Amino acid sequence: VRTVCLSLVLLLLCAAATHAETVYYRAADGSWTSMDAPVTDGHIRVSFGPDAVPAGKAVIVINKPDWMVLDDTEPPQIGGLTVNGAPRPSDTAALALGSVVSEQAEIVLDINDDKNPIAADSVYFTLGDAPGVELRVDASGIAPPETTGRAVINMSGLKAGGYQGSLTLTDMAPLANSRTWPVSLTIIGISVAEDMQKVSLATEAGAYEFEPGLGTQIRLPNGMRLYLTGSMRGWRYPQSITGAELIEDTAEAKTVLISSDDLIDNEKKPIENEQERMEYELTIRPDTPALLVKSRIVNTGAAETGGSYFWGWLGGAHFVTPDGVKHEWEGVAKDNYIDVGRVGWVWIAPSKEGQPGIAWMSDLLFNQSRFNTMILKPAESAKVPPGGAIEAGFAIALTDTPEQVKPIYDDLVARGLIAAPPGPDAGG
Repeated sequence: VRTVCLSLVLLLLCAAATHAETVYYRAADGSWTSMDAPVTDGHIRVSFGPDAVPAGKAVIVINKPDWMVLDDTEPPQIGGLTVNGAPRPSDTAALALGSVVSEQAEIVLDINDDKNPIAADSVYFTLGDAPGVELRVDASGIAPPETTGRAVINMSGLKAGGYQGSLTLTDMAPLANSRTWPVSLTIIGISVAEDMQKVSLATEAGAYEFEPGLGTQIRLPNGMRLYLTGSMRGWRYPQSITGAELIEDTAEAKTVLISSDDLIDNEKKPIENEQERMEYELTIRPDTPALLVKSRIVNTGAAETGGSYFWGWLGGAHFVTPDGVKHEWEGVAKDNYIDVGRVGWVWIAPSKEGQPGIAWMSDLLFNQSRFNTMILKPAESAKVPPGGAIEAGFAIALTDTPEQVKPIYDDLVARGLIAAPPGPDAGG
């Protein structure tokens, strides 16, 4: 089968040396017509006038198989989808493959088309940012004249973290109708990149990443960034990760300790005579959707110094406090920082409809920045002796509504995984 776009007159080799060949052509208006074309010395000549192809172009089919349906403009569909034997939704615009706990994943696709077979050699699956992953596609269960079939995709060498990719399917219609789906996959656990400059953490609730830098650090499952600014002899940020160690690896919890004594200031200039170290303990647990965070800025100098910090800057449409009150941002209007209080948690509404909000939980002080974003900081700065540290702890998760935050928060406080602020009504 050959499909060709042509302009008025086309000369093609004919596969069969016959006196005449039936040629089908689709004009610019979408209609299909056939004609008998003479064959001479193994060549076939077809001619079109401007009335037959008003736009000067047509798609032609020579040697049409009996199974081919010409009038087909719809791409294949996925009738069923499993990952490691577990069914996943297949009738969605994007394919959420869910989460698996092993380094191997088998995707089984049941594919169908309304009129034509699926092109086996066009089952195309990609997975971005996946070094070391081996990927194999078996489309032997797809062949004409059947318009349904099964493809199996196997991946091995998957490390913990979140993956994004795509799946493309094409049918064997003359127009080769094609569709591509975005694909997401989560491998539960914690992994450290070979160069140690990225740490990936993933639970069934989503995937997080940590990368050093000013404005990077923790990437949430919705793509937003949350980062620590240290204040000890000046502003401090990690320029590179100098240590990454899994300090807990059980069925109940997995914790990675990330450290950096390679720091930069707020102008991204390296710190001379460095006397500080920044540390992050990041924990994932199967019994909570939240990422648990502990951070420390350690005084490695020989003298006492002042120290403080803040985590930020998370924005959204508005935010909600535990009393159920919806708060509009006021920082920009007042050109000032405004304390929200040690309220236990805030829920930051998404900027775009259909996305989840951010549940941020801590005993520390929440504050509106003058840029209409939320930051988290201590109630006051501290004096830090040599070898001492200033610490911050919190939990963060994505939820669809503010009402979903309280049970998560109450559970974490009850189990001592985060601290509650002082006051009988905090976090209520």
